[in-house]
Amino acid sequence: MTSSCLDIFKKDLSGNPIWVGAVGDLENARLRLSRSASLVPGEYFIFDQRTREIVVRLGSDRIEWT
Repeated sequence: MTSSCLDIFKKDLSGNPIWVGAVGDLENARLRLSRSASLVPGEYFIFDQRTREIVVRLGSDRIEWT
Protein backbone atom coordinates (compact mmCIF):
# COMPACT_ATOMS: atom_id res chain seq x y z
CA MET A 1 0.00 0.00 0.00
CA THR A 2 1.29 3.46 -0.94
CA SER A 3 0.83 6.32 1.49
CA SER A 4 -0.41 9.66 0.22
CA CYS A 5 2.45 12.12 0.23
CA LEU A 6 1.29 14.68 -2.34
CA ASP A 7 -1.52 17.10 -1.58
CA ILE A 8 -3.49 18.94 -4.23
CA PHE A 9 -4.81 22.40 -3.44
CA LYS A 10 -6.95 24.95 -5.26
CA LYS A 11 -6.69 28.65 -4.45
CA ASP A 12 -9.96 30.42 -3.66
CA LEU A 13 -10.78 33.94 -4.85
CA SER A 14 -8.82 35.42 -1.93
CA GLY A 15 -5.75 33.30 -2.69
CA ASN A 16 -6.27 30.92 0.24
CA PRO A 17 -5.50 27.24 -0.39
CA ILE A 18 -8.37 24.75 -0.33
CA TRP A 19 -7.42 21.09 -0.04
CA VAL A 20 -8.67 19.00 -2.97
CA GLY A 21 -7.15 15.63 -2.12
CA ALA A 22 -4.04 13.53 -1.62
CA VAL A 23 -2.30 10.96 -3.80
CA GLY A 24 0.77 8.77 -3.52
CA ASP A 25 2.74 9.67 -6.65
CA LEU A 26 3.35 12.55 -9.03
CA GLU A 27 1.78 10.88 -12.06
CA ASN A 28 -1.55 10.41 -10.30
CA ALA A 29 -1.30 13.89 -8.79
CA ARG A 30 -0.89 15.41 -12.28
CA LEU A 31 -3.87 13.45 -13.60
CA ARG A 32 -6.08 14.47 -10.70
CA LEU A 33 -4.96 18.10 -10.95
CA SER A 34 -5.75 18.14 -14.68
CA ARG A 35 -9.20 16.62 -14.12
CA SER A 36 -9.99 19.04 -11.31
CA ALA A 37 -8.87 22.05 -13.36
CA SER A 38 -10.96 20.95 -16.34
CA LEU A 39 -14.07 20.78 -14.14
CA VAL A 40 -13.41 23.89 -12.04
CA PRO A 41 -10.89 26.26 -13.65
CA GLY A 42 -8.57 28.21 -11.40
CA GLU A 43 -5.17 28.12 -9.75
CA TYR A 44 -3.97 24.80 -8.34
CA PHE A 45 -0.77 23.44 -6.86
CA ILE A 46 0.71 20.13 -5.73
CA PHE A 47 2.52 20.11 -2.37
CA ASP A 48 5.03 17.35 -1.54
CA GLN A 49 4.76 16.49 2.17
CA ARG A 50 8.20 14.83 2.19
CA THR A 51 10.17 17.79 0.83
CA ARG A 52 7.74 20.44 2.11
CA GLU A 53 7.78 22.10 -1.34
CA ILE A 54 5.31 22.96 -4.05
CA VAL A 55 6.28 20.76 -7.00
CA VAL A 56 3.67 21.86 -9.57
CA ARG A 57 1.67 25.05 -10.05
CA LEU A 58 -1.21 25.27 -12.47
CA GLY A 59 -2.70 28.66 -13.26
CA SER A 60 -5.59 29.49 -15.51
CA ASP A 61 -3.08 30.04 -18.34
CA ARG A 62 0.08 28.14 -17.37
CA ILE A 63 1.67 25.07 -15.77
CA GLU A 64 4.88 25.47 -13.79
CA TRP A 65 6.89 22.38 -12.82
CA THR A 66 9.45 23.01 -10.10
